[in-house]
Amino acid sequence: MDSQEPVVFTRRSSGLIRTVGAFSALSLVLCHTIGGGINKLMVYASYTSPGANVPLAFLFTGIIAIITAAVYMMLSTAMPRTGGDYIYITRGISPIMGFLASWGFWFTEVLSFGIIAFYDIPIWGLTFQIAGSAMQNEALLRIGTVISAPHWGLWLGFAMVVVFSLVALRGMTTYTKIINWMLVLPAIGSVLMIVFMSKGSSMVAVNWDAVYGSGMYQKVVELSGQFTDVWRPTGFSLAATLLAGVGGIWAYIGVTAAAYVGGEVKNPRRTMAVGLLGGASIIVLYYVFLSFMTYRAFGNFIPMYCNVYKHPEAWQTLTAIYPNAPAPYLPTFAAAMAPGMFIVQFVMAISAALWLMNDIPVFFVICSRQVFSWSFDRFFPSKFAEVNPKYHTPHYAILLTLVGGLIGVLISYVAEKGVVGSWVAAMDTTMLYQFAVMLGCLAAVAIPYIRPDIYERGRKLEIRGIPVMSILGMIGFGFNFWYLFIAGSWLSINRDLLVQSGWMFLGAIIFLAYYASNTKRGIDVRSIYQQVPPA
Repeated sequence: MDSQEPVVFTRRSSGLIRTVGAFSALSLVLCHTIGGGINKLMVYASYTSPGANVPLAFLFTGIIAIITAAVYMMLSTAMPRTGGDYIYITRGISPIMGFLASWGFWFTEVLSFGIIAFYDIPIWGLTFQIAGSAMQNEALLRIGTVISAPHWGLWLGFAMVVVFSLVALRGMTTYTKIINWMLVLPAIGSVLMIVFMSKGSSMVAVNWDAVYGSGMYQKVVELSGQFTDVWRPTGFSLAATLLAGVGGIWAYIGVTAAAYVGGEVKNPRRTMAVGLLGGASIIVLYYVFLSFMTYRAFGNFIPMYCNVYKHPEAWQTLTAIYPNAPAPYLPTFAAAMAPGMFIVQFVMAISAALWLMNDIPVFFVICSRQVFSWSFDRFFPSKFAEVNPKYHTPHYAILLTLVGGLIGVLISYVAEKGVVGSWVAAMDTTMLYQFAVMLGCLAAVAIPYIRPDIYERGRKLEIRGIPVMSILGMIGFGFNFWYLFIAGSWLSINRDLLVQSGWMFLGAIIFLAYYASNTKRGIDVRSIYQQVPPA
C-alpha cells in the first residue's frame, strides 16, 4: 500500500509476524481437532442415536471434512491472511455474510473450548482411576473419583482456560513450540489404543471384569436391559447414522484451524497443504479406523454402558457394587483391552486427557485472530486490533476470548445436569460451524469468477477450464448445507435456536452499527472489502 494512500484499515500493517511453519500448522489442526469428538462423542453416538453405524457416520462426515479442508487450503493460499473464512467470505461473497459467519463461528469456538476444558477434567480423573486400579492404590482411586464430579470440571476447567490464556499472550513462537510438544506426547497413547483395540472381541467380557471388577460386564448388560426408555438394541438405521454424524461434524471442527493464522504462516502454499489437507486426512483416517476397531470389539456393550451411566438409578446400583466404575470414555474401553498392563493403560488414559487439553491453546489462537480481523477491518472496537510490540500477539483479543471460554465452561457445567449433558452444547456449536464453512465453500465457488484478481494469486488448478476450487467448493457447500439442517434437528426451538438466532441478530446489529459509524467518519467501507488486508 502506497504511503500516500488513505488508511482504510486500522493501520497499514497487521503487526503480526510469520513464524508458523508446516509442522506447527499441522499441529494446530491435529491438536484442535483430536479431543472430545473421538474420546467422548464417538462413544456416546451409538447411545444418543440408536441404530447408528458410528464408524460409517465418521467416514461420511470425514469425507466432508477433507473436502472442506481442501477448499480452505486453496482459499488460504490465495489470501494468506489472519481471520480465515471471515476474509474469504467478505472478499468473495458479501461483507455482512462474512462477518455473520465469523461471528457465529467465534461463538462456536468459544463454547467449544469451554466444553473441552470441562470434558478434560473427568478424563484426568479416569487416568487416576486406572492407575489406582492397577496399583491397588485407594488414594489414587479416590482422587480419580472425586475430580470426576461436575463441580471439579467447573473449577479446574476455569483454571485451565486461564493458564492457557496467559501462555497465549507470550506469542506464537513460544505457543507453537508448546503445541508441537503437546501433539507428540498423546500420539503415543493413540498408537497404543489402535494396537490394543485391534485384538477384537473374543476376550472383551473377561478383560473388562479383570480390569474393573469380577462380574461387572454382565451386570452392565442386565441393568441396561431394565432401562430402555432412551436406548434399546435395534438394527441398523441410516437416519440414526446421519444423526450420529452431527457428533462426527463436531469432532472434525478444527480441520480448517491453520487457515485462521494465515497472516502468521511461512510459505503459505506449502504450509497450508501440509497443515490443512494433510492434517484433515490424518484425522479422518485415525477417527474412522479407531471407531471401527472400538465398535468391532465392544459392539452394543458401548451404548449399554452409556445407558447405565446416564440413568441415575442404574448407575447408583452399579457403583454400589463397583464404586470405582469409570465414566464411558474411549480410554475406559481401551484400557479394558490391556488387563494387567498398568503402564499401557496409564499412557492410553493420559493421552486422551492430553488430547483434550491441547485443544485449548489452539482455540485461543483461532478465537483471538477472528476478533483481531474484525477489528482490523474497522468492524469491531479498534482496541482488539492492537498487537503487543514484544510478543506480536493481539492481547486484548486474547483477553476477550478468555472471558468467552470461562462462559463456555459454565454452560457445559449447567448442561451436564441434563439428560444428554454437554452433547447438547456441542450440537449448538455444530450448527453455527456448518453455517460458516458452508459460506466459506460458497466463496470458493464464486471467487474465480467474481474476483479473478484474487484467484490468480492461488493454485490455478482447472478441469476443462473449470476451477477445481469452484468444483470442490460446490461439493463442500452442498454437503455442509445439508448437515446444517441435520444439526439443527437436534436443537430445541425454544432454547437452542432462540439463543443462536439472538446471537446472530446481535452480530447483524454490530455490523450495521459499524457500517454507519465508519461511513459517517468518511471511511470508504466498500474499499475495505475490495482489498485483501495488508500482512
